[in-house]
Amino acid sequence: MRTTLTCFASAICLSMLAGCGGHTLYEWRGYENKLYDHYKNPAQQQEFTEAMKEVVLGAEAEGRVPPGIYAEYGFLLFEQGNSAAAIQYYKKEAARWPESEMLMEKMIAVAEKRFKKPVAPGQPAVSVPPAKPAAAAPQEVSR
Repeated sequence: MRTTLTCFASAICLSMLAGCGGHTLYEWRGYENKLYDHYKNPAQQQEFTEAMKEVVLGAEAEGRVPPGIYAEYGFLLFEQGNSAAAIQYYKKEAARWPESEMLMEKMIAVAEKRFKKPVAPGQPAVSVPPAKPAAAAPQEVSR
C-alpha cells in the first residue's frame, strides 16, 4: 500500500513539473541565442537574417508571434535593400501589435521613400541627418 501511494505521489509531482517547464506565451525559437551570435559576429548578417526567418515562420506556424519579431525581421530586410518585403513585415507588426502602429507607420514611410528611390551600392540604407553644431555654453554674468 505504501509503495502504491509513493508511486502515485511521484507521478503527480512529475506531471506537475512537466507541465511547468518550457511553456511560454510566445514562440521564440532560440531568438536570444541567435541574437547573441549576431552580436558576436556582425559580419554574418545573412546567416542572422536566415535565422530570423526561421524564428518568424516557426512562430507564425504556432500562432504565437512575439512582439517586435516582425519589425526586427523587417528591419533586417530593409538593411539589405529589400524595402518591399520590409514594408510587409512592418504592416504585420502593426496589425499584430497595435501599440506599435505609430512607429511602424514611420518605418513604412522611410521604407516607401527608399523603395521609390533606390539606394546606390555602398551608401547607407538610412540617411542620417548631419549633427547639429553644439550650442555655445551660456556665459556667466558677473555682477
